[in-house]
Amino acid sequence: MLFLVVVLYALWGFTFTLGKVTIAYAHPLFIVGLRTLVSGLILISYIFLSKKMRCYPKRQDIALYVQIALFVSFLPHILRLWALQSMTTVKASLLFNTGPFFTAVLSYFLRKDRLTGLQIIGLFIGFSGMIPILLTDSAAEQLYTSWWFISLPELAVLAGVASFSYGLLLMQDLVKHRGCPPVLANGVSMLLAGCASLGLMVVSPVAPLRGNVWVFLGVFALQVLISNLFCSNLQAWLLKSYSPTFMSFASFLSPVFTAFYGVFLFKERITWHFFATFCMVVLGLGLYIYAERGEKQPECSS
Repeated sequence: MLFLVVVLYALWGFTFTLGKVTIAYAHPLFIVGLRTLVSGLILISYIFLSKKMRCYPKRQDIALYVQIALFVSFLPHILRLWALQSMTTVKASLLFNTGPFFTAVLSYFLRKDRLTGLQIIGLFIGFSGMIPILLTDSAAEQLYTSWWFISLPELAVLAGVASFSYGLLLMQDLVKHRGCPPVLANGVSMLLAGCASLGLMVVSPVAPLRGNVWVFLGVFALQVLISNLFCSNLQAWLLKSYSPTFMSFASFLSPVFTAFYGVFLFKERITWHFFATFCMVVLGLGLYIYAERGEKQPECSS
């Protein structure tokens, strides 16, 4: 069973590698549009063909569907792919796995969730841990303007992480508080994001494809198979045996595997900055989760 956890995050890490390959053959808008449209159609088709599941979007939830499509299915993937054109897969994967910290901060400001002193320390260490990796810039990144020591591609990835974290809060409202099945929420949001992305591609003066179209379609199909069909279902199945806390920690296997793929496939260099950021972010996440679990422990009656 534990072997499957390793397989899951090894494959998640590989999706960054596949993303790096696809942007050499197609525009980010076209990639995201085609991927989310195909994935959305698969999920919606499953709902209508399944005898056990009969659910439809509710009119009062339309605004939430649109927001989730924007913040979960569209913006994070567009920004990540755009950044990958000039950023190493190692850095992109490591920055993208800081999502739990953004979610915690957004929950504090938007939902007034209480933070303990230990949780605040964990958040501080986690965010501070990003500094070493942000100090590294590839030659391609240096072509863009920077804000302080953060390049534009780095800002794009961080904005994508913040967008995805905010979208998860919206998704929780839709699924948990409004009773929408996850497969319907994902299917509708992906369908909307796919239509919007391909619509923008149509009015864009840039060609959607470049290079060998068959290579693109092969890599694209592999990415959809791994990410949208295999990994998403394997993760849901593993959550029956492992806690979300364990899975949050295990998710940091993903940047490790991405680093391995980047070194051997793209000749990317792994410096001390990667290890410093990795260790500090894991430490910060560990402190935050430890404090969170302590808060949820029931008090002993005297």
